[in-house]
Formats: sequence, C-alpha cells, structure tokens
Amino acid sequence: MEEKEKYHAEMEARLMRFGETINEIKTRMEKRKESLPNIPIQTTIKKHEDAKAKLAAMEQSDENSWHKFKTELNNLANDIDEDIRESLAYFP
Repeated sequence: MEEKEKYHAEMEARLMRFGETINEIKTRMEKRKESLPNIPIQTTIKKHEDAKAKLAAMEQSDENSWHKFKTELNNLANDIDEDIRESLAYFP
C-alpha cells in the first residue's frame, strides 16, 4: 500500500472515532439537559467537518502535493483530540 493510501485509511478511521465520540458527548449533554458553556462542542464539530473536507481534498491531490494536506490534517486531528479530551473531563 502506498504511503498516501495508508495515511488516508488511518486518518479516515481516526476521524470516524472522533465522530462517534463527538456524538457521545452531545448525547451526554442532552441527557443532562443543560448547556455546558465550557464545552466547545460546536467548535469541535466544525473542526471535524473541516478535517473530513481536507481528507477528501487530499484524496484528489497528486503524489507530490498530498504532504501539505497531511500536515494540516495532523494539526486539525490533534486539535480535535484535545477538544474531545477537555470535553470528556466534564463527564465522570
């Protein structure tokens, strides 16, 4: 498997797990029936959507330019991961 294809598969799986966790956080917030202003869930959702769009764009890129997308995707994924960890801290 080429490096680009391997990275794409790994990032796609990571974004899928992020999506599941984001939905879990939203469900927990709804069960509490309260707004938790310290949880930036809408910001996290936006970052997640941006990452999915960048991944789709990367898939269309050529072998020479996909590394630019890789760097951007890694930064977005790290931001999403941090946001999720901070959000989960509000739920025991």
